[in-house]
Amino acid sequence: MRITHGYSSDSELASYEHDEFIPSPGSEENPDKFLCTMMKSDGDLCHGCGDLITERFLLHVNGQAWHVGCLRCCICQIGLERQTSCFIREDNIYCRNDYSREFGTKCAKCYRTIQSTDWVRRARENVYHLACFACDSCKRQLSTGEEFALQGDRVLCKSHYMELLEGGSNKDSECNQKSKAKRVRTTFTEDQLQVLQANFQLDSNPDGQDLERIAQITGLSKRVTQVWFQNSRARQKKQQQGGEHTSPSSNSSPSKTHSPQHWLNGSDSQHSDSYSFSD
Repeated sequence: MRITHGYSSDSELASYEHDEFIPSPGSEENPDKFLCTMMKSDGDLCHGCGDLITERFLLHVNGQAWHVGCLRCCICQIGLERQTSCFIREDNIYCRNDYSREFGTKCAKCYRTIQSTDWVRRARENVYHLACFACDSCKRQLSTGEEFALQGDRVLCKSHYMELLEGGSNKDSECNQKSKAKRVRTTFTEDQLQVLQANFQLDSNPDGQDLERIAQITGLSKRVTQVWFQNSRARQKKQQQGGEHTSPSSNSSPSKTHSPQHWLNGSDSQHSDSYSFSD
Protein backbone atom coordinates (compact mmCIF):
# COMPACT_ATOMS: atom_id res chain seq x y z
CA MET A 1 0.00 0.00 0.00
CA ARG A 2 1.30 3.47 -0.79
CA ILE A 3 0.19 6.89 0.36
CA THR A 4 -1.11 8.99 -2.51
CA HIS A 5 0.46 12.12 -1.10
CA GLY A 6 2.86 12.48 1.80
CA TYR A 7 2.56 14.13 5.16
CA SER A 8 4.09 17.53 5.79
CA SER A 9 2.94 17.44 9.41
CA ASP A 10 1.48 14.96 11.88
CA SER A 11 -2.07 15.91 10.94
CA GLU A 12 -2.09 16.35 7.17
CA LEU A 13 -4.77 14.42 5.30
CA ALA A 14 -3.74 11.47 3.15
CA SER A 15 -5.47 8.51 1.53
CA TYR A 16 -4.47 4.96 0.74
CA GLU A 17 -5.13 3.21 -2.56
CA HIS A 18 -5.02 -0.49 -1.74
CA ASP A 19 -4.32 -3.08 0.93
CA GLU A 20 -1.27 -5.33 1.14
CA PHE A 21 0.19 -8.44 2.68
CA ILE A 22 3.02 -8.26 5.19
CA PRO A 23 5.84 -10.65 4.16
CA SER A 24 6.20 -13.64 6.46
CA PRO A 25 9.27 -13.67 8.76
CA GLY A 26 10.12 -16.92 7.01
CA SER A 27 10.26 -15.35 3.54
CA GLU A 28 13.47 -15.64 1.57
CA GLU A 29 13.97 -11.85 1.71
CA ASN A 30 14.47 -11.92 5.50
CA PRO A 31 18.19 -11.25 6.22
CA ASP A 32 17.92 -13.02 9.60
CA LYS A 33 16.87 -16.34 8.06
CA PHE A 34 19.55 -19.00 7.48
CA LEU A 35 19.42 -22.58 6.22
CA CYS A 36 20.28 -25.44 8.55
CA THR A 37 22.34 -28.05 6.67
CA MET A 38 23.46 -31.43 7.99
CA MET A 39 27.06 -32.18 6.96
CA LYS A 40 29.83 -34.62 7.76
CA SER A 41 32.19 -33.30 10.41
CA ASP A 42 35.81 -32.64 9.55
CA GLY A 43 37.57 -31.53 12.71
CA ASP A 44 35.42 -28.38 13.10
CA LEU A 45 34.87 -26.45 16.32
CA CYS A 46 31.30 -25.90 17.50
CA HIS A 47 30.29 -22.24 17.35
CA GLY A 48 27.99 -22.78 20.33
CA CYS A 49 30.19 -24.49 22.93
CA GLY A 50 33.61 -24.06 21.34
CA ASP A 51 34.48 -27.76 21.62
CA LEU A 52 35.74 -30.00 18.85
CA ILE A 53 32.94 -31.75 16.97
CA THR A 54 33.79 -35.46 17.19
CA GLU A 55 30.41 -36.74 16.04
CA ARG A 56 30.02 -37.99 12.50
CA PHE A 57 27.65 -35.20 11.49
CA LEU A 58 27.31 -31.51 12.32
CA LEU A 59 24.90 -28.68 11.53
CA HIS A 60 26.16 -25.93 9.24
CA VAL A 61 24.44 -22.53 9.65
CA ASN A 62 25.65 -19.20 8.20
CA GLY A 63 29.17 -20.51 7.65
CA GLN A 64 29.42 -21.85 11.20
CA ALA A 65 29.58 -25.42 12.50
CA TRP A 66 27.40 -26.59 15.39
CA HIS A 67 26.96 -29.72 17.43
CA VAL A 68 23.54 -31.13 16.63
CA GLY A 69 22.62 -30.71 20.29
CA CYS A 70 23.98 -27.15 20.56
CA LEU A 71 21.82 -25.51 17.90
CA ARG A 72 18.81 -24.48 20.00
CA CYS A 73 16.38 -21.56 20.17
CA CYS A 74 17.60 -19.07 22.77
CA ILE A 75 14.04 -18.56 24.10
CA CYS A 76 12.24 -21.94 24.12
CA GLN A 77 15.43 -24.07 23.98
CA ILE A 78 13.92 -26.39 21.38
CA GLY A 79 16.49 -28.24 19.27
CA LEU A 80 16.65 -27.09 15.66
CA GLU A 81 18.28 -30.17 14.12
CA ARG A 82 15.01 -31.12 12.39
CA GLN A 83 14.36 -27.61 11.03
CA THR A 84 15.34 -26.57 7.52
CA SER A 85 16.07 -23.02 8.68
CA CYS A 86 16.52 -20.87 11.77
CA PHE A 87 16.88 -17.16 12.54
CA ILE A 88 19.93 -15.32 13.86
CA ARG A 89 19.93 -11.80 15.26
CA GLU A 90 22.78 -10.31 17.32
CA ASP A 91 24.32 -13.80 17.51
CA ASN A 92 21.17 -15.23 19.13
CA ILE A 93 19.44 -18.24 17.59
CA TYR A 94 15.63 -18.29 17.28
CA CYS A 95 13.08 -20.81 16.09
CA ARG A 96 10.44 -19.53 13.68
CA ASN A 97 7.68 -19.06 16.27
CA ASP A 98 9.78 -17.15 18.80
CA TYR A 99 11.36 -15.00 16.09
CA SER A 100 7.90 -14.00 14.87
CA ARG A 101 6.78 -13.12 18.40
CA GLU A 102 9.92 -11.09 19.14
CA PHE A 103 10.47 -9.29 15.85
CA GLY A 104 7.33 -9.79 13.74
CA THR A 105 5.28 -6.81 12.57
CA LYS A 106 2.65 -5.77 15.12
CA CYS A 107 -0.58 -3.86 14.59
CA ALA A 108 -0.27 -0.26 15.78
CA LYS A 109 -3.81 -0.39 17.24
CA CYS A 110 -4.22 -3.80 18.94
CA TYR A 111 -0.47 -4.59 19.26
CA ARG A 112 -1.02 -8.19 18.14
CA THR A 113 1.44 -9.83 15.77
CA ILE A 114 0.36 -9.57 12.14
CA GLN A 115 0.41 -12.95 10.45
CA SER A 116 1.59 -13.49 6.88
CA THR A 117 -2.00 -14.27 5.82
CA ASP A 118 -3.44 -11.03 7.23
CA TRP A 119 -4.49 -8.13 5.02
CA VAL A 120 -3.15 -4.88 6.39
CA ARG A 121 -3.16 -1.15 5.83
CA ARG A 122 -0.11 1.02 6.33
CA ALA A 123 0.16 4.65 7.38
CA ARG A 124 3.66 6.03 7.65
CA GLU A 125 5.67 3.49 9.66
CA ASN A 126 2.50 2.09 11.27
CA VAL A 127 0.79 -1.09 10.10
CA TYR A 128 -2.81 -1.97 10.99
CA HIS A 129 -5.15 -4.92 10.64
CA LEU A 130 -8.02 -4.02 8.30
CA ALA A 131 -10.50 -4.15 11.17
CA CYS A 132 -8.24 -2.00 13.38
CA PHE A 133 -7.83 0.83 10.88
CA ALA A 134 -10.68 2.98 12.20
CA CYS A 135 -11.19 6.57 13.29
CA ASP A 136 -10.29 6.95 16.98
CA SER A 137 -13.04 9.51 17.44
CA CYS A 138 -16.12 7.90 15.84
CA LYS A 139 -14.76 4.30 15.73
CA ARG A 140 -15.84 3.98 12.09
CA GLN A 141 -13.70 1.66 9.94
CA LEU A 142 -12.04 3.57 7.11
CA SER A 143 -12.50 2.43 3.52
CA THR A 144 -10.00 2.18 0.69
CA GLY A 145 -9.51 5.56 -0.98
CA GLU A 146 -10.97 7.49 1.96
CA GLU A 147 -8.92 10.38 3.32
CA PHE A 148 -7.57 10.13 6.86
CA ALA A 149 -5.06 11.85 9.11
CA LEU A 150 -2.58 10.75 11.78
CA GLN A 151 -2.25 12.83 14.91
CA GLY A 152 0.43 11.15 16.95
CA ASP A 153 -0.80 7.57 17.33
CA ARG A 154 -4.42 8.51 16.61
CA VAL A 155 -6.14 7.81 13.28
CA LEU A 156 -8.82 10.33 12.33
CA CYS A 157 -11.35 10.35 9.51
CA LYS A 158 -11.58 13.51 7.42
CA SER A 159 -14.61 14.97 9.22
CA HIS A 160 -13.11 14.61 12.69
CA TYR A 161 -9.77 15.89 11.47
CA MET A 162 -11.49 19.02 10.10
CA GLU A 163 -13.36 19.44 13.39
CA LEU A 164 -10.06 19.23 15.21
CA LEU A 165 -8.61 22.00 13.02
CA GLU A 166 -11.66 24.15 13.72
CA GLY A 167 -11.41 23.68 17.47
CA GLY A 168 -13.61 20.62 17.57
CA SER A 169 -11.69 19.23 20.52
CA ASN A 170 -13.80 21.50 22.75
CA LYS A 171 -16.99 20.02 21.32
CA ASP A 172 -16.29 16.32 21.83
CA SER A 173 -19.44 15.63 23.84
CA GLU A 174 -21.68 17.36 21.29
CA CYS A 175 -19.91 15.60 18.41
CA ASN A 176 -20.32 12.19 20.05
CA GLN A 177 -24.06 12.76 20.48
CA LYS A 178 -24.42 13.68 16.82
CA SER A 179 -22.40 10.68 15.65
CA LYS A 180 -24.60 8.32 17.69
CA ALA A 181 -27.79 9.80 16.23
CA LYS A 182 -26.49 9.76 12.67
CA ARG A 183 -27.33 6.67 10.61
CA VAL A 184 -24.46 5.17 8.65
CA ARG A 185 -25.13 3.63 5.24
CA THR A 186 -22.75 0.94 4.09
CA THR A 187 -22.39 0.01 0.43
CA PHE A 188 -21.04 -3.45 -0.32
CA THR A 189 -18.83 -4.30 -3.28
CA GLU A 190 -19.50 -7.35 -5.44
CA ASP A 191 -16.50 -9.17 -3.93
CA GLN A 192 -17.71 -8.48 -0.39
CA LEU A 193 -21.20 -9.75 -1.23
CA GLN A 194 -19.79 -12.95 -2.69
CA VAL A 195 -17.88 -13.66 0.54
CA LEU A 196 -20.90 -12.81 2.70
CA GLN A 197 -23.25 -14.96 0.62
CA ALA A 198 -20.90 -17.94 0.60
CA ASN A 199 -20.54 -17.81 4.40
CA PHE A 200 -24.31 -17.37 4.83
CA GLN A 201 -24.93 -20.57 2.93
CA LEU A 202 -22.52 -22.39 5.26
CA ASP A 203 -23.87 -20.86 8.48
CA SER A 204 -26.66 -18.27 8.56
CA ASN A 205 -26.01 -17.42 12.22
CA PRO A 206 -22.22 -17.34 12.79
CA ASP A 207 -20.76 -16.81 16.25
CA GLY A 208 -18.57 -13.89 17.27
CA GLN A 209 -15.32 -15.56 16.22
CA ASP A 210 -16.66 -16.35 12.75
CA LEU A 211 -17.98 -12.80 12.41
CA GLU A 212 -14.49 -11.48 13.19
CA ARG A 213 -13.01 -13.80 10.55
CA ILE A 214 -15.54 -12.79 7.90
CA ALA A 215 -15.06 -9.09 8.76
CA GLN A 216 -11.29 -9.38 8.25
CA ILE A 217 -11.72 -11.15 4.91
CA THR A 218 -14.18 -8.57 3.57
CA GLY A 219 -12.55 -5.51 5.15
CA LEU A 220 -15.84 -4.61 6.86
CA SER A 221 -16.33 -3.95 10.54
CA LYS A 222 -17.71 -6.71 12.74
CA ARG A 223 -20.82 -4.57 13.41
CA VAL A 224 -21.60 -4.15 9.70
CA THR A 225 -21.05 -7.88 9.11
CA GLN A 226 -23.37 -8.76 12.00
CA VAL A 227 -26.14 -6.47 10.68
CA TRP A 228 -25.84 -7.99 7.19
CA PHE A 229 -26.40 -11.48 8.61
CA GLN A 230 -29.32 -10.28 10.74
CA ASN A 231 -31.02 -8.68 7.74
CA SER A 232 -30.33 -11.72 5.54
CA ARG A 233 -31.85 -14.09 8.10
CA ALA A 234 -34.94 -11.88 8.36
CA ARG A 235 -35.31 -11.78 4.58
CA GLN A 236 -34.84 -15.56 4.34
CA LYS A 237 -37.55 -16.12 6.97
CA LYS A 238 -39.90 -13.78 5.11
CA GLN A 239 -39.27 -15.62 1.84
CA GLN A 240 -39.94 -18.98 3.49
CA GLN A 241 -43.16 -17.76 5.11
CA GLY A 242 -44.31 -16.26 1.82
CA GLY A 243 -43.66 -19.56 0.07
CA GLU A 244 -45.80 -21.44 2.59
CA HIS A 245 -48.77 -19.04 2.26
CA THR A 246 -48.78 -18.98 -1.55
CA SER A 247 -48.62 -22.77 -2.06
CA PRO A 248 -51.85 -23.48 -4.08
CA SER A 249 -52.45 -27.08 -2.93
CA SER A 250 -50.78 -30.15 -1.57
CA ASN A 251 -50.79 -31.69 -5.08
CA SER A 252 -48.92 -28.85 -6.71
CA SER A 253 -45.17 -28.59 -6.57
CA PRO A 254 -43.93 -26.91 -3.39
CA SER A 255 -42.66 -23.37 -3.67
CA LYS A 256 -38.91 -23.14 -3.81
CA THR A 257 -37.16 -21.34 -1.00
CA HIS A 258 -34.77 -18.86 -2.44
CA SER A 259 -31.15 -18.78 -1.36
CA PRO A 260 -29.38 -15.60 -0.21
CA GLN A 261 -27.80 -15.35 -3.65
CA HIS A 262 -31.26 -15.18 -5.20
CA TRP A 263 -32.48 -12.37 -3.05
CA LEU A 264 -29.27 -10.39 -3.48
CA ASN A 265 -29.23 -10.75 -7.25
CA GLY A 266 -32.94 -10.99 -8.01
CA SER A 267 -35.84 -8.60 -8.10
CA ASP A 268 -35.14 -6.99 -4.74
CA SER A 269 -31.37 -6.73 -5.18
CA GLN A 270 -31.53 -2.96 -5.38
CA HIS A 271 -32.23 -2.95 -1.65
CA SER A 272 -29.49 -5.41 -0.73
CA ASP A 273 -26.27 -3.57 -1.45
CA SER A 274 -26.57 -1.21 1.49
CA TYR A 275 -28.05 -1.11 4.97
CA SER A 276 -28.60 1.67 7.46
CA PHE A 277 -28.10 1.13 11.15
CA SER A 278 -27.24 3.01 14.29
CA ASP A 279 -24.40 1.88 16.50
